[in-house]
Amino acid sequence: MMMADLHIENYDFTIIDFNDLLITDIQDKIINSLYEYNLLDKSINNLQVKKFIYHYTIYSICEKLLQGKTKSIIYYNNTQLDDCELFKYFKENEILSFFTNFLRKVDKILPLKIFISKYSILYLDHLIDINDGKAQTTINSMVSKINNMDISKYTFSEVKKFTRRYELTFLNKDYFNRLSTKLLLIR
Repeated sequence: MMMADLHIENYDFTIIDFNDLLITDIQDKIINSLYEYNLLDKSINNLQVKKFIYHYTIYSICEKLLQGKTKSIIYYNNTQLDDCELFKYFKENEILSFFTNFLRKVDKILPLKIFISKYSILYLDHLIDINDGKAQTTINSMVSKINNMDISKYTFSEVKKFTRRYELTFLNKDYFNRLSTKLLLIR
């Protein structure tokens, strides 16, 4: 069962559930493109497969952030993906590991705040409801990540090499500047 994004009132930020975004928005686009280009039987680490996954994933995350009205952090539960159609074409552990590594890479290249956790967002919500210490520790880690992010260290020149390699044409200088400006405005 998926849940909507989780707003943390005390700290005024929103946790965006990457797992939900992947299942509801991204995976069908990936599968359709892989089908269209006859790539469904290829490895998840095939360069062409990666290009489609990277494109749809980064684009969806960026669009979600551009539409947002509050500080946000992308939350990825790297232990489970419910209702994941990609499992028909790739092994579950391959996908979980792939997205863990990919999101870590994106976290270093783009001015996005990404938090990877072993807890599902539903479980985190439950821990918050019962005032569990694990919830507060997790939230404190997210708040620290949000507050300590230096958007100025992210430059388009860093992004260019990545975008060229994976043909992420939408991620041009204008788009990057829109995203950076938006993230600066909602600090």
